[in-house]
Formats: sequence, C-alpha cells, structure tokens
Amino acid sequence: MHPRPLAALRFSRIVVPNLITGSAIFAGYVSILETSQGQYTAAAGFILLACLLDMLDGRVARMIHATSDFGVQFDSLADMVNYGVAPALLFYFLYFEPLGILGIVLSFLPVCCAGIRLSRFNLDADPDMPTSCFVGLPTTIAALVLAGYVIFAQDFHPGADMVFQAGLLVIMTALLMVSSVQYEKGNILSLRYIRKTRRIITGSLIVASLILFPTFAFFTWGLLYILYGLTRSAIQTILAGTPQPET
Repeated sequence: MHPRPLAALRFSRIVVPNLITGSAIFAGYVSILETSQGQYTAAAGFILLACLLDMLDGRVARMIHATSDFGVQFDSLADMVNYGVAPALLFYFLYFEPLGILGIVLSFLPVCCAGIRLSRFNLDADPDMPTSCFVGLPTTIAALVLAGYVIFAQDFHPGADMVFQAGLLVIMTALLMVSSVQYEKGNILSLRYIRKTRRIITGSLIVASLILFPTFAFFTWGLLYILYGLTRSAIQTILAGTPQPET
C-alpha cells in the first residue's frame, strides 16, 4: 500500500475515536452552560447526547482497531465531566440549592461516586481477559437515568416540588455506582439470552420508544436496567447461599 494511504489510515485511527470522545466532552460542557442559564431540559438533553456519543466512541475504536491506553484515559476523563460534574450541577441548581450544605453534599455524590467507579474500572480493566459484566452501575446509565428523570419531571410535573424524589434518585444511582452489583454488558436490558429474532424486535422497540417518547422512555428504560441488575444479583446471591442437595 502507498505510504500516503497508510499514513491517512493511521491518522484516522488516532483521530476519529478521540474526536467522538471530544464531542462528548463538548456536549457535557454545553450541558453545564445550559444549567447555568436555567435551561434544565436542554441541559439534560445534552447529557443524553454525551451518553450516545460515549456508547459510540468505543465501538468505533474497536471497529477500526484503534483502541489505546490514551483512549481509555481520555474516555474516563470525559465520563467524569459528562456523568459526574454535569448531572451534579444540574440537580444542584434545579433541586438542591435551597437545601444549603445538605444540597451541596447530595449534589456531590454523583461526582465522588463516578470518580470511584471510573478509577476502579480502569484498574480492573484487562483487554486480554474481557468480562461479561460491569461491577457497579455504569456511569453512563446513572447519568442517563438522572437526565431522563429531569426531562420526565419537567415535562409532566413542571414547577412541582420534586426535591425528595430527586434526592432519593441521586443517592440510589450514586451508591449503585460504587456497589458490587453486577450489570451485564450490552444494550439496556441485556438481551443476550433472547433469540436473535426476538432480540432484533425488542431492540427495535426500545429504539423506537426512545425516538417517539423521549420524555419518559430514557428514564423508564434506565430504571428497568437498574432493577434488572438488582434482581439478577439478588437471585444469584440467594442461589449461591442455598445448600445443594447431596448426590
């Protein structure tokens, strides 16, 4: 192959995934700006955009064989902005500011727990030994649930006092990020055990619902993913503690 096409290929492998990650950081940054202007629904929308871009960059990197240690670290820094700082500021200014120091502590939870979750993920990640599960709720899903909640609440209950519900949601997602609950890798509501045809149909229904009913679909699917992981983990714990019959 000619040196120029080779150089262009190497350049694209370096630039394309990191450009997507950079775009995700930009979406998180714009979300923070929208929050500062009181545009909370728009801020939540940009967090969702960052989630979609984050799901894309890793797949593109693997597709063009462009994974790297730099990409892993860059992606983690992006996640810290998009899924730690941006949702924390959104919930602080929308719900927690009147609570004073308690509101500051509540809004800090996503930042702190996202940092712990991402650090643990980077330490445990081994490209030579891929696993089928995440340990702890992925930061992407936590941010998706928080942003989806804001869009849902702003659309269906504008002006309502939702501080208590918002506080419970922040505490739950933050603690799950640093928990030992296992969540299957893959799409929301992992479809690994469903037959291929059903998987395609179910996946199509999920995508269609996100497009047609975004005001509540993101929040609903995110919660279902959380409940699925909790239920699966609880069943595995019960089965592991059940004595096996002697043979």
